[in-house]
Amino acid sequence: MLVTRRKMLGLSAATMGALALAACNGNTEQGGNGGSGDSDHAGTLVVAGNGLEGKFCPLFTASAADQDVVSFNNITLLMTDRMAEPVLSAIEGETREYNGTEYTYTGPADITMEENADGTVTYTVKMRDDLKFHDGNPVTIDDAIFTFYAYFDPTYDGSATIYSNDIVGLQEYRSGMATLASLIGNAGRDNTDFTNFTQEQQDAFWAAVDDGGTKFAQEIVDYMMENGATDVASAAAGWNYPDLPADATATDFFEAIGAAYDWNFSACEAETAGTALSELIPEDVYAMGTQGVETGEAAANVSGIVRVDDYTMTVTTNGVDATMIYQLSIAPCSYKYYGDESLYDYENNSFGFTKGDLSKARSLNGQPMGSGAFKFDSYEGGQVLMSANPDYYKGAPKVSNLNIVETQEADMVTGVQAGTLDVSQPSYSMEVETQIKEINGNDDVNGDVFSTFLHDFRGYGYIGIAAGNVCVNGEAGSDASKALRKALCTVIAAYRDSGVASYYGDTATVLNYPISTSSWASPNETDPGYEVCYSTDASGNQLYTADMSDDDRHAAALAGALTWFEAAGYTVADGKVTAAPAGAKLEYRCNIGGGGQGDHPTFMILQEAADAFASIGITFTVNDIANSADLFASYQSGAAEMWCAAWQSTADPDMYQLYHSQGSTNYYQINDADLDELIEAGRQSLDTESRKPIYKEAMDIVLDWGVELPVYQRSECTLVSSERVNVESVVQDQTPYWTWKDEIEKLELK
Repeated sequence: MLVTRRKMLGLSAATMGALALAACNGNTEQGGNGGSGDSDHAGTLVVAGNGLEGKFCPLFTASAADQDVVSFNNITLLMTDRMAEPVLSAIEGETREYNGTEYTYTGPADITMEENADGTVTYTVKMRDDLKFHDGNPVTIDDAIFTFYAYFDPTYDGSATIYSNDIVGLQEYRSGMATLASLIGNAGRDNTDFTNFTQEQQDAFWAAVDDGGTKFAQEIVDYMMENGATDVASAAAGWNYPDLPADATATDFFEAIGAAYDWNFSACEAETAGTALSELIPEDVYAMGTQGVETGEAAANVSGIVRVDDYTMTVTTNGVDATMIYQLSIAPCSYKYYGDESLYDYENNSFGFTKGDLSKARSLNGQPMGSGAFKFDSYEGGQVLMSANPDYYKGAPKVSNLNIVETQEADMVTGVQAGTLDVSQPSYSMEVETQIKEINGNDDVNGDVFSTFLHDFRGYGYIGIAAGNVCVNGEAGSDASKALRKALCTVIAAYRDSGVASYYGDTATVLNYPISTSSWASPNETDPGYEVCYSTDASGNQLYTADMSDDDRHAAALAGALTWFEAAGYTVADGKVTAAPAGAKLEYRCNIGGGGQGDHPTFMILQEAADAFASIGITFTVNDIANSADLFASYQSGAAEMWCAAWQSTADPDMYQLYHSQGSTNYYQINDADLDELIEAGRQSLDTESRKPIYKEAMDIVLDWGVELPVYQRSECTLVSSERVNVESVVQDQTPYWTWKDEIEKLELK
């Protein structure tokens, strides 16, 4: 399964794949309430997976399911606690209080940070000296250095972004090399200079572009024409490639895609409308996208990476970067396994592979070898089979084997009931909660069949608005355009309480800021300046009072929205909007992925808001898209006006990717110099207390632009078999950053 712009991993309620349980031979009959108690996978913990792709090398893993395999198979240098705070003295361990209980956290390394007089920051990493890989070799600092250099390689095309951090000497090391594909593609079809490649390579490249590349782009064109495009140029524009000429061909479109990704064919896969590019062009040409070619001078090493001894290294950065500490959570990869032992010679600037050639590591994506709690045995038929590592530094796991099985959402609960699964993570809702209680037979989510562990999801649901598509006179950042978007948000926001309660009951809460409540940067209701979002009129007057009924609140929201419409330049008369200003409309549409059946927590909110909009002269269309991939494509391509989706948060609440004008996933099209400055300032401090008000101010700007309406913070569920698992051995006080997986070695079967 490809990870594409049309797939959002881990956030969709519906999952893909089939329940493959042949190797377990469990009883899958489900004859009413109660558990079966039948299972013949003695000594094996069977866990539901979701979206396995087979990329299990830590360097190149992408999907959430694959990352679970990686986490069981590997250790990470940096340990964090239940609130995602770094544990810097992890070898001896640190004891910290959470929810009234003290917990001790240990890890593979101690890390210290020192701000130097010249403004640089040095991180010292000192590893334990008793760590072992699954092949018996010791884990040393050389394996960590090999891993860093793999991430730093100019041809690296995985999802990690450590190479974007300002490590001293990194850019000098990455210079002087380009991929073969980028050299050929950027030289153009008429090139006659063959200094860096041959005529034969050039001919093969353009033949692949004309054949497979054209087919790849044509699939996008076909998809877009099914959704309103009239030709290649309009299809490309809808796919966020607006600069093609009117007579553009599918080949022209693919060339634009290739150029956008600097001809990294693996990265181009993100644009697929169906077929993988790797299936359309020859293997040797595809490999050109990651084949390094020296083009000039480069530093022989990264001067900010220094080996101190067999178990110690330092990393020095140019200035303070709050996100850098989390980049040290890399999984040390064995240079003897993923690289070439004969090519590792630190003193002579050789780091386990030829610079520009990560082919050995890529070839082992399906055969990983780490130092974590479980060894990788095999992956076939939708199942990953793993066995306990007796040399795991935290102690040998209590279960002998671990199987991760591709599982449909519909089977997450019934699979545990039937005994074919021991642990699953169903998308939690009132319906799932009721199902669990009924099967337990005691009107409780904890009983003889299931034990349920809940914590806030590391993310939140929202409604997004593309500023460039919902604006006045084509000026996305004008006060009038902001007023238009705030008018829309004001009406919709009033229906969040009832809509969220209807779908989730008491398992979710309404959000007022664009951040998960699981983050330390999330504003609290008791904080100075905390406000319910979109709860004022255009003059700043509060719309609601505590004693208002729902009907009164809805009426107040409409009255407030009319003031915002007026501020946007709309004509308002007798409680209705009668005319729109230039560039704006009386009709807007919001895309939502409810499976075509309204099965989405925000669907009811939008439907009720649509009726309210109609009463004041605005047509608001709720477009329920059956295929979630099409929903993702609609806003990631820049075509949608409004959409419903969810964000998954990282340990550090860095806002750059989503809201900075140069952010890679700034689908809101927000471009605000003050916001950019705040986001950058938030990165320049290591103190969370000083960063929190910076992010609060930044979030206020996002809300003022009216490009995001936070909707809900839901709970995440881990469902454990009470019949098969010793529930007392499961991690207590779980959080988004510390789950049952983080103490997998302690989990016991009955």
